[in-house]
Amino acid sequence: MKSIEIGTLGIMCCSRTGNPPFSDEGYCRRLTVLGKKYGIRVIVFCPEDAAIDRSFVDGFMYIRGDWHHERFPFPDIVYDRCLFHSGKEFTAALSLLAEARDSKRWVLWSRGLPGKWRVHQVLKRESCLKPYLPPTSFYRGKETLMSSLRAYGGEVFLKPKGGSQGKNTIFVRFHPNSGSILIKARDSANRHVESTFAGEDEAFNWIRQFTARRDYIIQPFLHLYGRNDKPFDVRVLMQKNEKGLWMRTGMAVREGAAGSMTSNLHGGGKALPVLPYLSEQFGAKQAEHMTETLRQLSETIPPILESHYGRLGELGIDFGIDTKGNIWLLEVNSKPGRTSIRQAGDDPGSAVLASENPLRYARYLLLRQLRRVN
Repeated sequence: MKSIEIGTLGIMCCSRTGNPPFSDEGYCRRLTVLGKKYGIRVIVFCPEDAAIDRSFVDGFMYIRGDWHHERFPFPDIVYDRCLFHSGKEFTAALSLLAEARDSKRWVLWSRGLPGKWRVHQVLKRESCLKPYLPPTSFYRGKETLMSSLRAYGGEVFLKPKGGSQGKNTIFVRFHPNSGSILIKARDSANRHVESTFAGEDEAFNWIRQFTARRDYIIQPFLHLYGRNDKPFDVRVLMQKNEKGLWMRTGMAVREGAAGSMTSNLHGGGKALPVLPYLSEQFGAKQAEHMTETLRQLSETIPPILESHYGRLGELGIDFGIDTKGNIWLLEVNSKPGRTSIRQAGDDPGSAVLASENPLRYARYLLLRQLRRVN
């Protein structure tokens, strides 16, 4: 399909050291190459490289196998892929995103979701989702930690309210006989950290230093392990298509490394097809029932979140399945990766759509805008 160029999609990425000097290079490269198929010019820019009056951006375009740095007119659509905001870059991104609602010249490809706590509060109001949500509290310090350990059988899991990729997570186990506390964590570089403390005061002081000033949520530790004692979860990628409608692009199991707390690919895991994996764990009949439940839940969630947070373009929905076969809704991410869908190899078409759907939806938005103008 060769198309006339109908507009520009600007992928906003966080800066990094290296060449090119922005994150998510592989995904950005795929979109710039595929953009021609849909009549869309794709450029990449960082938040601080957008002009204050939004007349231009200093960005990058992939041409003949290399990234070229140029000044471009401000894009028609901004696709926010900044995953790790900090300092001046965070302020610049926040300022740009806040202007989108009132802008007449450009639109956001998708709005974003707030932190895990606020999303959980919205989802738990839905009777059809509540049975699948693990008990979740806002972490407020030592009292929250100890009461949660007592309530949940001596094992809890702490997650940053706004984190991703399994970083800065903490597992805590209390040993009632000795009074000691075991802590396993993943730091900001996704490295494994483990310590045992003689009592709760020492453990809490370590947690306080580790969490720093970040907000955390606390949940019971769910035993999301397969028969091989490796942790696993299921990622479902929901995206909008060329008609602006939600579709389930793909599903994949993410299996973590032996001894790991999480199944995230960044922590050393791998991606596998869903139905064969679940059949091996739970038997074919139960696996089919589980897969259908995952499909139904995944199709229910996007319109609920859109009704609260505005128009969305894609969601990565993560489910856990414990050793008893209970399904848990773990997290919903509005800036999902798609590595697991590509690596699982279950359906080559899903891997292609995972990269092409953002362009198909961008084309839908651009054509809708052109119809309004004309």
